[in-house]
Formats: sequence, C-alpha cells, structure tokens
Amino acid sequence: MKLKLLLALLCSLPWLNAVAETRYVSDNVYAYMHTGPSNKYRIMGSINAGEVVTFLTQNSDTNYVQIRDQDGRTGWIKADFIQTEESYKSRTPRLEQELTVLKQQLAGLDESHRQDVADKLNLIEQQQAELGTLRAQLDEVRRDNDQLAADNRRLASKVDDREHSMRMDWLLRGGLVAGAGALFGLLLPLLPLRRRRGRDRWMN
Repeated sequence: MKLKLLLALLCSLPWLNAVAETRYVSDNVYAYMHTGPSNKYRIMGSINAGEVVTFLTQNSDTNYVQIRDQDGRTGWIKADFIQTEESYKSRTPRLEQELTVLKQQLAGLDESHRQDVADKLNLIEQQQAELGTLRAQLDEVRRDNDQLAADNRRLASKVDDREHSMRMDWLLRGGLVAGAGALFGLLLPLLPLRRRRGRDRWMN
C-alpha cells in the first residue's frame, strides 16, 4: 500500500508530468519493466526489443522513463533502452513489403526494358531490310541511268555521223551541180557557133 502511495506521489510531481509520446524499445535489448523509476523497484515484467511503447514521463535523477506498452501495462525502464526512431524490428515487415513491391516494379521495368530493346532491334532490322531494298533499287536506277547515258551517247554519235554524211552528200551534190553548171557554161557558148557555121554553108 505504501509503495502504491509513493508511486502515485512520484507521478504527481511536476517534473514527472509530460505529454505522452510514442517511443520504441531499442533493438539490442531485452528490457525489464519496474514498478518504480529505478532497478530497486520490483520487476513487473519484460518488454521485447523493438516493441512500440507510449512515453509518459521521465525521472531525470535515475534516468528512467515511464511507459505504457501495447498490452496496456504501465511501468518504468531505463531511458537508454528507449529511442525516438522506429526500431528495425518494427520497420522490417514494412521494409520487406516495400522491398517486394520494388522488386515487382523492377521486374516490370526489366520486362518493359527487354520489350523495348526487342522492339527497337526489330525496328532496326526492318529499317536495315528497307535500306537494303532501297540500295538495290538505287543501284538498279544507276544501272538504268548508265544504260540510258550509253544509249544517248550512241544515238548522239549516230546523229553526228548522219549529219556528217548528210553534209558530205550535200557537198558532193553541190560539187556535182557546180561542176555540171561549169561544164554546161563551157559547152553552152560552143553550141550556137556550130549552128552558125552550118547555116553559112547552106547559104553558100
């Protein structure tokens, strides 16, 4: 009974009053809960490492804190066993779940990346095939152009030969005509002279 009154008195002191806050039992301890703010008080139970507890108040003289665990028990443990950050033990399930989600996302990204790579490779192969077809068509067009150029040169040579032949024919014909004209011009004056001589003989 006296112990309960003393505990109530200690809890009513101003330096013990504080706002309840969430705390975590350190991962590397197995803490005992005492009925008062030191290890001189009776052990009322233990609390597992990483367990979430509610911080009630702290005794600065003994460096013990009063907590309430998840079972609703209220007791005191050493302040060194309490931390403000979430413990690894309590974070492990969430981290494992997040890791699983990340692995699934990564697997999805890997599959998407593989599909993208496969699609790009297929596209490259198609483009290479189209490029090969275009090159073949270009080579065929070049051959046709070369053939047309050769035909044009041959036709141009024939045209030049024909024009040369025509010029030679015209020159030859012109020469013949000129020669015939010159010969006719030489013979023409002789024809009347013979007629005149014949006429003179008849008159005599």
